Amino acid sequence: MLDSLPSLEAAIGSVSRPVVRFLHLKLGLSPSQLTWSSLGFSIGAAIAVGAGHLQAGLILILVGQIADHLDGSVAREFHLASPEGARLDTLVDRLSEAAVFIGFLVAGLAPAKVIVLAFVAIMLLTSIAERSRFDPGFKRWMLYFGLWVPYPILFSVIFVANLAGFVIGLLILDIKFQNRMDALGGDLDTIASRAATAETAERVPRTEPA
Repeated sequence: MLDSLPSLEAAIGSVSRPVVRFLHLKLGLSPSQLTWSSLGFSIGAAIAVGAGHLQAGLILILVGQIADHLDGSVAREFHLASPEGARLDTLVDRLSEAAVFIGFLVAGLAPAKVIVLAFVAIMLLTSIAERSRFDPGFKRWMLYFGLWVPYPILFSVIFVANLAGFVIGLLILDIKFQNRMDALGGDLDTIASRAATAETAERVPRTEPA
């Protein structure tokens, strides 16, 4: 979500930089270690919520999200970012959400159907988010509002927001595709026809004038 808010990301980065440098230079933690630690905190949160300790679980979710933010900060600060690291971060994010959602399911804080639908919508959005560069970010952080709003409503919001994000992402990808086609001078059928015509022309033997 911060990708769409560069000024906010820069402000947070300037505040967290001393922590980032301490974690990497003093404690020797790598981005991947911080990524996996965020999953550990999320699993702990799931256990706490499932055992009926909601507030403790929410605190652990927050700590996990902080670790999830710091892994990217360490990667950027020390030029350790890589496609593999980005994929690991996405994978761990989804595993963390799955663990946390299971904790809420075990605790009976929301119906299973709503929780499953919310996670399915998140997975759908994840499948295209890297290409569309669009993610509204309505995921774990919505759970903090459970202190004031019933969790069935919050999981429904997560479901609707991510499903809408998936649809919007598809539209973005379609617009990008159409723009590429326009740049090539036509639609897909036209381009395919031109390619076939050019290939046929290359195969026709040329004859020299008499």
